[in-house]
Amino acid sequence: MQTGVVKGRILMLSSFVCGACVMVLELAGSRVVAPYMGTSLVVWTSLIGVVMLALTLGYWLGGIISDKYPSIELLSNIIGAAAVVTIVVGLVANPLLAALSAGVRNVYAASVIASAILFAVPGALLGMVSPFIVRLAMHSVASSGGTVGKFSAMSSAGSITGTFLGGFVLISFFSSQAIIFMVAFALGVVAILLRGSSSKASRTAMAVIAITAAVLGGFSEVKPLFSKLDGLTFETHYNTIRIMERAARGTNLGVRILQTDPMGAQSLMYIDSPDDLYSDYTKFYDLAFHYKPDTKNVLMLGGGGYCVPRHITATRPHIDVDVVELDPGITQAARDYFNLTDRPGQRIFHEDARIFLNRESAAGELKYDAVFGDVFGSSYSIPFHLTTVECMRIIRSMLSDDGVFVVNIISSLDGELFSGIYSSIAAAFPTVMIYPATYPNSIGIRQNIMIVAIASEDVPYRTPENDYMAQLLMHRWTNRFEPGIAAFTDAFAPVEKYSLSL
Repeated sequence: MQTGVVKGRILMLSSFVCGACVMVLELAGSRVVAPYMGTSLVVWTSLIGVVMLALTLGYWLGGIISDKYPSIELLSNIIGAAAVVTIVVGLVANPLLAALSAGVRNVYAASVIASAILFAVPGALLGMVSPFIVRLAMHSVASSGGTVGKFSAMSSAGSITGTFLGGFVLISFFSSQAIIFMVAFALGVVAILLRGSSSKASRTAMAVIAITAAVLGGFSEVKPLFSKLDGLTFETHYNTIRIMERAARGTNLGVRILQTDPMGAQSLMYIDSPDDLYSDYTKFYDLAFHYKPDTKNVLMLGGGGYCVPRHITATRPHIDVDVVELDPGITQAARDYFNLTDRPGQRIFHEDARIFLNRESAAGELKYDAVFGDVFGSSYSIPFHLTTVECMRIIRSMLSDDGVFVVNIISSLDGELFSGIYSSIAAAFPTVMIYPATYPNSIGIRQNIMIVAIASEDVPYRTPENDYMAQLLMHRWTNRFEPGIAAFTDAFAPVEKYSLSL
């Protein structure tokens, strides 16, 4: 039998660990879901909402059951069951999410269903722990307030620790699958401690659960997800990255692809000719050099596979290129698989693009002849703070008097998302032009649409330098365009609502 002091300490530890496990599981869950459904606000809302609902159900059930059966062995079984279910989640998450993403096209429904199937049961079981522990620790009504407060504080402390541990440490060093198995292992250890001097068989069962989780966690770290480069998957602090290879359309030329979300490829590169641009829309960044032939420096917001910066430094070595890329892991992937090398005149900044813009515009030391924007991972994974009129005014302030801003938007011309971003840009720039990259005469087809904004009202006509530039200029939208959505602002930019309606 456990003494009262030992029992109290184990209950405190259990409260702390279970609180931490909930948050770590939620953070790891976001990384598991991302390759199949993205990282939009819809996905996060679904995940948080389902986990909170599951915890609420668990609190209610835990209170009822603990009043009827206030047994520490039963509490151990509940935590052990949570460990088993968490192991199952780690094993089935990828095939289940692949099936869901293929079968359920509505991202709202798919996100909620995925979150519910994967995390509702472990969330509910872990929610049962807190009221159960309070019931077991309660000695008298006179001290009930202190007991509830003490264990609630310990559970909250665990949640805080789990949040920072998961977000700052675990995700940086371990795969999401391994983290899920770590959670199961921790829960298995807690279940063993709660058993104390119970029967050898029951403690052995809990030990098997913990050992299984530990083995699976280690195996998931050392076993590559794919054995070939075609399908290589790895995680960074911000993204799940997939590297694939295929033949270019209508040719035998090999193309390497970088993908960070399920809605398409973020970067594509000819394997044997890495400095040539593959994606049609990336070629339209060269319009900046038509409208400002004396361009000497460029700021690129969003690195991805660094295809555009690499193309510029290869074809126009006199131009300096600064790249702002949030994820150092993306840059490392570009170095490893997309021929990114350190070149004269090229600088890389690893930080949020808006933070960079805010700081450098306030300092007033950097001025660019052209700014390129390509930070939208897909049509529905959009950093809203880079679509607002405030952001566009900052970009305008960092351009030379006749500087050029070129940005890629995935939408249709009649899309509300495009309309809102266009309005934001038009509020900051006197000259705004539209270049649909693939279907220049289409209004309703979703595609890459390039907006070219010039800081000067006076844009002199220039003869195309070559046939390549002439072909790009022919894509300009010359019909009247009236945006139906007001400019996005830092206070109100419902990009998720508009992007998911595409």
